[in-house]
Amino acid sequence: MFKAVKEAFGKFQQVTVKDEESGNAMRLVPEHGACLLDLKLNGTAVIDGYQTPMELDFNNWCKNRLLFPFPNRLKHGTYHWEDHIYQFPINDEQTGNALHGHGMEKPFRYTQLSIEKDKALVECSFKNQGDDPAYPFRYSINVSYEISIHHSFVIQLTFQNLHTRPIPVGIGWHPYFKLDEEGVNNLNLQLPPCEMIGIDPQMIPTGKRYAYDRFEQKRPIQVEVLDNCFALINPENKASVSLSNGKKELHYWQETGERKFNYLQVFTPPHRQSIALEPMTCNIDAFNNESGLVTLHPGERISTRCGVSLREIGA
Repeated sequence: MFKAVKEAFGKFQQVTVKDEESGNAMRLVPEHGACLLDLKLNGTAVIDGYQTPMELDFNNWCKNRLLFPFPNRLKHGTYHWEDHIYQFPINDEQTGNALHGHGMEKPFRYTQLSIEKDKALVECSFKNQGDDPAYPFRYSINVSYEISIHHSFVIQLTFQNLHTRPIPVGIGWHPYFKLDEEGVNNLNLQLPPCEMIGIDPQMIPTGKRYAYDRFEQKRPIQVEVLDNCFALINPENKASVSLSNGKKELHYWQETGERKFNYLQVFTPPHRQSIALEPMTCNIDAFNNESGLVTLHPGERISTRCGVSLREIGA
């Protein structure tokens, strides 16, 4: 049976939901972007999260953050919408772009805890009043984290337009996955059918796509360096990624289809302790190139899910 505990995490409050018998647990901080700090499935830590309040505040590598109102990069932080030009702060100095929107540290409210016989759900929400000049539109975003005794985890993101006019929207998540403390070099990776997005030196799409089959079959990551966006081919309902180490397999999936997670960014950070598998509803710089961009009319919502499960190989 899952149990929930609220306790201090520096100046914030963390919520821990745990089932001792199954070894499944999750821990998050609603007030700081609803950031997921820890996820254990069958006793195995499967995400690389912030360990201290200082790390959470510093936000290095954007670990397990929610990405909105756009994921990935926005060229020069600038976009044009309905006869106006808007400017996001440049927070990626290396490329001169805006990175991952403005939602990473928003003060979400802890709105629901639901515990059933075989699963538990935590829900958090944030409402924007339209007072940010970079994105002066009213909206709400809701995130739910659900964990099951069957060694599985699901996150659902729902973004609603509360403004009086249509607004541009892209959402995503930035989780870092791992299976052990040895890093990703010895992990096997398998990606779904996809095309690699061509980018320029500032990591902005060129408009070209390339066939990509390097991880079409399961193979070791070894010293492969990845920081690439992939467009999923023929996405209908779900796309899956496999990470395994010979003993355990992590099965990651994301919903695909209309207004769903049809893009995937794969990133191996320099520390190589984990690998980011980032679901996105749109392409890099979608506020400008409109690739995958969703226009939400007043009152409309976009909602999509992704998740992971863990199994013992041979079990």
